[in-house]
Amino acid sequence: MNKPKIKYDFDEISAQYDRCNHLFSFGIDHLWRRHLVTSVNAHPRQHVLDLCCGTGDVVFSFLKHGSVGHVTGLDISERMIDLAQEKQIRFSGNPRMRNKILSWKVADAVQTGLESNTFDFVTCAFGIRNIPDRAAALKEMCRVLKPKGKLCILEFSLPSNPLLRGPYQFYLGRIMPLLGKWIVGGKEPLQYLSQSIRHWHNEVHFSTELSQAGFKLIRKTPLTCGLAALWVAAKNG
Repeated sequence: MNKPKIKYDFDEISAQYDRCNHLFSFGIDHLWRRHLVTSVNAHPRQHVLDLCCGTGDVVFSFLKHGSVGHVTGLDISERMIDLAQEKQIRFSGNPRMRNKILSWKVADAVQTGLESNTFDFVTCAFGIRNIPDRAAALKEMCRVLKPKGKLCILEFSLPSNPLLRGPYQFYLGRIMPLLGKWIVGGKEPLQYLSQSIRHWHNEVHFSTELSQAGFKLIRKTPLTCGLAALWVAAKNG
């Protein structure tokens, strides 16, 4: 799947994006994002970049559950960024927004246009598997991180327990596309998502890719019986 097609798919479902995430994960995605934020544990003077930010769920999780002072959300879909900015307006009166700096940028994760050695943390939730040139994206993440900066990647996976994996794969392959047709008006975007989850789990050796991109101290933590996983790694240097 090429980059323009990915952008089209996510622009197409942008209005229903949050509802899809919450429904198809049975609401557990809130807990996964909170786990990501607490794993980062950024302090007020640190700067976080969230790639493939969508409508800003991780960005706003940092405001709700963390003490970080500056968060930048970046996504290739302009419509997603528009929706994130609309959320920011709605949340502007929240006390947790005080003394917080939020920045938004429409750009490709492979070529962000951001300065090198800028961010203390780079995060990406449920987006890395959608990037066609993942090696280039990981090198870009390494480039914008400060020396010894931390990368945190949250991604869907498949349960290791075969008693759970079979029903879950049936859900991904049959139930989720049907629900997607009802919610977004077509099966194709959700069929792609279900196929990409299976491909990611079965064929991608992500720890090796992280190492090749310049990361060390790589740690993978399964979440919720393996329905998702969190990778944490540090930039060399």
